[in-house]
Amino acid sequence: MINQLVLVREWHPLVLILIGLIVGLVVYVIYRLGNPSFKETRYKREPFLSGNVSPGESKALHIGGSNLYWGFTRALKKYFKPLVGAHTGIVNDYLYWFIITIAIVMVVLYFV
Repeated sequence: MINQLVLVREWHPLVLILIGLIVGLVVYVIYRLGNPSFKETRYKREPFLSGNVSPGESKALHIGGSNLYWGFTRALKKYFKPLVGAHTGIVNDYLYWFIITIAIVMVVLYFV
């Protein structure tokens, strides 16, 4: 029983290759089961906007996060307001907070 558990924990490249081939075969079969009469037209790749004509520019299609998550951020305004103030957009600040957080986690894990 113990020898069987040890074999399960080892990494076998041949098993990985076999799984990759099986997944590839399944994907190919699903692809071949697709609709062969599909004909690409001008409108096939455009986003569906409830039947409305798409505006020409991609910026007109963009929905900002402030609109998309309005109810969520409104409900948690007391939590998000300090976070928005702390968000500077400078990578060095994020790295500074990341290093501080990792240091605190390491100290806590060391003493626990």
